[in-house]
Amino acid sequence: MVRSARFVASAAAIACLVAPVRAQDDLRDKVVLQSGRVVAGRVVQPFAAEELVVLQGGKRVRVEPREVLQKDLVADRVREFFARRLRHKSSPRAQRYLVDWAEENGLPGLARALAMLLVLDDDDDEPLHELLGHKKTSKGWQWPLDGKFYPFDKFEAALPKQTLRIVGERFAVRCDAGLAVNLRALLDLEHLGVVWMDRFGAELDLAEVLKPIEVRTFRNVDEFPKWGFRPRPYYEPPPHDDLARTFFSGPSPQRPDDLFFVGAEGLLYRTMIGQSDRQDRRDRVCSWLEVGLGMYMQNTMQGDAGFAEPGPLQAQDMKALQALGRGYRLTHLVHLPMYASFYLTDDTPTATNWAAATMFVTWLLRDDNQPDTRAAFLRYVKAALAQRQGDSSSTFDREMGRPIEQFDEPWRAWLEQRAGF
Repeated sequence: MVRSARFVASAAAIACLVAPVRAQDDLRDKVVLQSGRVVAGRVVQPFAAEELVVLQGGKRVRVEPREVLQKDLVADRVREFFARRLRHKSSPRAQRYLVDWAEENGLPGLARALAMLLVLDDDDDEPLHELLGHKKTSKGWQWPLDGKFYPFDKFEAALPKQTLRIVGERFAVRCDAGLAVNLRALLDLEHLGVVWMDRFGAELDLAEVLKPIEVRTFRNVDEFPKWGFRPRPYYEPPPHDDLARTFFSGPSPQRPDDLFFVGAEGLLYRTMIGQSDRQDRRDRVCSWLEVGLGMYMQNTMQGDAGFAEPGPLQAQDMKALQALGRGYRLTHLVHLPMYASFYLTDDTPTATNWAAATMFVTWLLRDDNQPDTRAAFLRYVKAALAQRQGDSSSTFDREMGRPIEQFDEPWRAWLEQRAGF
């Protein structure tokens, strides 16, 4: 393959995916005005109706919608990246060209993540090694980690002590083993971000993720810092760790447990909610809603590791059956606390809470309910989460247009149908 100048190793490449673009230097969004002027930076609220705010380091430039001729956003390029990746899933050559495309289109995190994944299968691809800052020696390619260089076997063996942070566009994964599966996990999370913004961005007026959401994966579940009795993935929002934690389970895992759930939790806080209670690491704005939305995305994303894409919702019959086992009405569900009701214990009531939250959100988001619930539910999501009205029953009643008690029976009838009764 012909060498290209853009693949020459640089100081940034030697960082080995650690810092593709510093936030203060990120001018990759372009807003072209009617006057011909180009405003470069990062668009904070891409779906805003009143004005666009373009972040230029510490400076904010405000643009009126009537002034905008066209927009060229990082988000659009990320979407195109995954459309191409999935379209040519079975072609290694096309995947190789996609690295070039990502580099040329200002997506260094995705370019390097894919390059690293590809070079694991093709150790002779010299330009990819150079892109990643690897050094060629008489003993083969040396991989950088924490300022030192190692042959790959020693590089991966060193991860449990030093860990590696792999940065994409909206997510960053820090891992302690299993480079290939963690690279695929990052790519899956990045596509989750695309699907999340496409499905809910306009209706919820979501903000862009300008700083990667951190996801820490653990190869050994025994080292996973669990919350309750049973290890279960979770996300701690800012101002605390601002970190999603998950782990690999089973003898040959292909994807971390509940990867899309914790990714969606991070997206909820980064694109809409903001911070949680400063005094309580386990507090949430509206627990049932956050769990339900996270599990909705977990059940949406599916497919081979590294090639996740949305599909028909999974495990609906089992979840419906579990939700039918609840001994409480919806007025109780919407007030469940996060830690005590969803994490503290490993028992049937806890599993029922997870199923009930998941299936109530799933039902409310259906676009064929009579009367319609989706539009009203998304208004409620904005009020409860973005406007921080939390688990208020009166907020639910107001935004949904009728008391929450009136939803019990139609929801139960749908659950029975899904469960096969």
